Amino acid sequence: MRLWNDVHARDLATGPGLSLQATFDTGQKVGEMACRRYKGGHLVAQDHIHIAEALVETSRVLELSTTTTLFEAAFEYQGLYSRADIIERLGTGGWRLVEVKSATSLKDVFVLDVAFQLSVLRGAGLDVREATVMTLDRSYVYDGKKLDLERLFKFHDVLEQCEKILDSVNGNARMMQTLIGAEEPPNIQTGNHCFTPYDCPYYEHCSRDDVHPDHGIDELPSLRSSRRAQLNEAGVEEIRDVPEDFPLTSLQRIVHQAVLEQEPVVHGDISAMLAEIRHPVKYLDFETFAPPIPRFAGTSPYDAIPFLFSVHTECAHDTIGHTDYLHELDDDPRPNIVERLIEAVGDEGSICTYSNYERTVLKSLATAIPERADEIAAISSRLFDLHRVVKTSIYHPEFRGSFSIKSVLPVLVPCMGYDDLEIVEGQTASVLYLHALENRDKRKRQQTFANLRAYCERDTLALVGLHDALKKL
Repeated sequence: MRLWNDVHARDLATGPGLSLQATFDTGQKVGEMACRRYKGGHLVAQDHIHIAEALVETSRVLELSTTTTLFEAAFEYQGLYSRADIIERLGTGGWRLVEVKSATSLKDVFVLDVAFQLSVLRGAGLDVREATVMTLDRSYVYDGKKLDLERLFKFHDVLEQCEKILDSVNGNARMMQTLIGAEEPPNIQTGNHCFTPYDCPYYEHCSRDDVHPDHGIDELPSLRSSRRAQLNEAGVEEIRDVPEDFPLTSLQRIVHQAVLEQEPVVHGDISAMLAEIRHPVKYLDFETFAPPIPRFAGTSPYDAIPFLFSVHTECAHDTIGHTDYLHELDDDPRPNIVERLIEAVGDEGSICTYSNYERTVLKSLATAIPERADEIAAISSRLFDLHRVVKTSIYHPEFRGSFSIKSVLPVLVPCMGYDDLEIVEGQTASVLYLHALENRDKRKRQQTFANLRAYCERDTLALVGLHDALKKL
């Protein structure tokens, strides 16, 4: 369905949002960095519109015996077309095909990608003897001086895996060619396949007339695929229709009960858990970005770097104080983050969070700033996870199967939300922060910084409201 739409109805696609576009940009940057490992390589620069010119350019360069590496080389075989990230001439004869990915591990979908390219390149007459996927290496630690491109990347030999599936890949390609020639799109219903291995840009169009169950079985937390298949086979789409004797986990059983009764179910001792909290209570949230190419000494690909925190504090006379810190310079924010955080949280009282993420960030900060490790460890020992209280104590039908703060907050604290903010989720915050650092327009940069602060402040204010709601329960 996606392939047919790509060829015949591309205007039906939903454009990439800010976060998805950032993912595409990341892939391009990693690809460019990978090419820097090969000195003197030739780039076939024609874009995807100029196919014929790219094919001619590739053929011309391949004929030159002095050429050892090509980037974006173009090949065509029996109506199938491929652009190879890197092809490298081997000293023993033949070529190595290299597919560059911005991931840190090998995935099955990458092997399929390379298998298709291998089929086309060999069909076009290129003697491909090795096939690899190049990914970033999470074990590489940047020294802060010069990137070691030999260690930043690692290679995964996939030739044997690709050759085993070449026949099926070729068969699928021929089937797809036939499909493209059809005047009407295939009759495919929406489902989980729309998001595997990536979200389909046509889902919004294809699902426009779908009638969704009020409380679908997808709202059952951690429902195993085998259990889902059993329910699908029995024609069960609604939680209300799940048979009483169907095997469910204890939490799934609570969700089932809440949906049947259309009432919240309190199933844990909220008071006992909240009694662990010590005053004066503080509420903490970090915002981070995770650059694929390490930018700071001691970091590895995709290490989370905190650039902003917000802290709300319960003060005397039922007042709430607030402080935050956002690093506005394009250098390592962690030393300043640690310094300001220690000041903000003091040395008394519990620090409420929502999830274990803040604990993970603090652990990485202790490693990065070892001279403050003891103080950071002391902060970490004071953390109290409100997510744990919610998940183990209460379920409301309007949680819709999710215990995220964005799902829980509108139910337990109806007066509080994010709709009035310019930024409403963390991934967007990360992307906009990096854009702001690169923006030379001081006014726009400061406006983005203000929007980021407002979003992070709302996160910790939400924790204040959530804590109050739990106390009332």
